[in-house]
Amino acid sequence: MTAFRISAPASSANLGSGFDAVGIALDLRMTAEVEELAPGATSAWIYSGPHAPTHDGLRGCVERGIVRIAPNAPPLRVLLDNAIPLGAGLGSSAAGHALGVAIGARLLDRMPEDDVLALAVADLEGHPDNALAAWYGGVVVAAHGEDGLTVGRFAAPPVQVVVAVPQLTLATAAARALLPESYSRADAVYNVQRAALLGAALASGRVDLLGAAMLDRLHQPYRAAALPGMTEALALRDPDLVGIALSGAGPSVLAFVRGDAVRIGARLAACFGGAATVLLPAADAHGVLVHEHRAGAAVRELAQ
Repeated sequence: MTAFRISAPASSANLGSGFDAVGIALDLRMTAEVEELAPGATSAWIYSGPHAPTHDGLRGCVERGIVRIAPNAPPLRVLLDNAIPLGAGLGSSAAGHALGVAIGARLLDRMPEDDVLALAVADLEGHPDNALAAWYGGVVVAAHGEDGLTVGRFAAPPVQVVVAVPQLTLATAAARALLPESYSRADAVYNVQRAALLGAALASGRVDLLGAAMLDRLHQPYRAAALPGMTEALALRDPDLVGIALSGAGPSVLAFVRGDAVRIGARLAACFGGAATVLLPAADAHGVLVHEHRAGAAVRELAQ
């Protein structure tokens, strides 16, 4: 029977002003070891890793991706090893959807076009920033709606990444419910200016612009108010700190650093009374990766 391994990275969405539009992939991976079983067999799922799921929610994401691309997929044995913190605003569901779409594509006799697969991941996830960062790697700036899916892809900025994961919970649905139904023109203009600056900074590698570009009035103030210590974390200023933002819908916070990343991580953790795990992941440049189980097989990027 065919066996293969596929992995997808974590992601941090929004990056402040880029609400539902900008994401960066992080080198914390969710990996699926997949084996096709004989017709009529019962699929088997095994969970492992530092953030192994405790229920089948993540399996549901993967299975929806598989069925979207390969509705007649055979029974599978899947070992799902997860290094992405769950419920932390680091794109675990996006990685699951990307994994599922990639598994479905691998099971077909003919690989679908990349734009078909990318659209499937974005549709399933509902947000193009997390979805396409997981699919492509690097930084993505994306628009998804009635006019289709449009995405720009860029290399990650030349900075260190610090992620503080506080011991707090804020479900994505609850985080969405905190946002107002309407905004003032002043706040809308404020974010349009900074989102445009964010795109320009990421496209040009202008790290010096990120501090101003990552400021936000559309979602962070409302979500931070529900997370003790988050307002203080987002207000942190330091010569080594390039930019800072809530990661996705939270509760994690992401910082871009040029200097002492460990010290910045400690300062962020202190905002949460020390009750936070600090991660120093590299930015991920590859997105979804496929590795065939045969001697001498090379890892390849599914999304080119």
